[in-house]
Amino acid sequence: MLTKKEVQIMKSNAKIHKQVFDAIKEIAAEWITTNEINDLCWKIAKKHNVLCGFKWTYGFPDNICISINDEIAHGTASRNITFKNWDFVNFDFWIKDKWVWVNTDAGFSMVIWWDSYNPTAAKMIEVNKKALYAWIAQCKPGNRIWDIGAAIQREIEVGGFKVVRDLTGHAVGKKMHEKPYIPNYGTPGTWEKLKVWMTLAIEPLLWETSGDIVDEGGWEIYIKDGSLGSQFEHNILITHWEPEIII
Repeated sequence: MLTKKEVQIMKSNAKIHKQVFDAIKEIAAEWITTNEINDLCWKIAKKHNVLCGFKWTYGFPDNICISINDEIAHGTASRNITFKNWDFVNFDFWIKDKWVWVNTDAGFSMVIWWDSYNPTAAKMIEVNKKALYAWIAQCKPGNRIWDIGAAIQREIEVGGFKVVRDLTGHAVGKKMHEKPYIPNYGTPGTWEKLKVWMTLAIEPLLWETSGDIVDEGGWEIYIKDGSLGSQFEHNILITHWEPEIII
């Protein structure tokens, strides 16, 4: 777990992280390319003297993951794909500071142009946000990892979508992926207890019609039946009281 000073660094990272997401939401439109988003992330990170954490971690080539339609995770921006109206896009970004290597890791989904023109994606966004905040509500000391997973699973399945079982949330600190890992399903009251000062990346992922994924050997992970996928992710600090959303 992080020290109080390191948590403050994480909160400073989060302010920059929000600037990146606000800038993406402002420019993401038809005819904008994934390369342009990738460059935007680098420019904002450089301005604030932080690192785009995805770059070269595990050998990843880009500053941000951009996954489109039936890609659920790890889409490479350097493919230079041009957005089209009604594309359903997941943006997953990670900031690392240069001194003690504290990370923030967060993501969101959006429809290019207007949600109402892609009603399935719009409903997936709504359900995913409900799952995200149901998950956050469980982030209290003494609750268990699968209390979180069970809350997510309930919201996703009641919403009419499929739970992703092969990709998980996780703790985040000086590494992007730290233990404990947090699945999007579970049996309440089981697995590891949550503790004060844990910092978690809460990451519900849902599929339109299938919970199965395909890894073709590159970076991109696809939904097996070609349907849509959605991701939202917050970083959470476990406190003695209510969980604190860092980003």
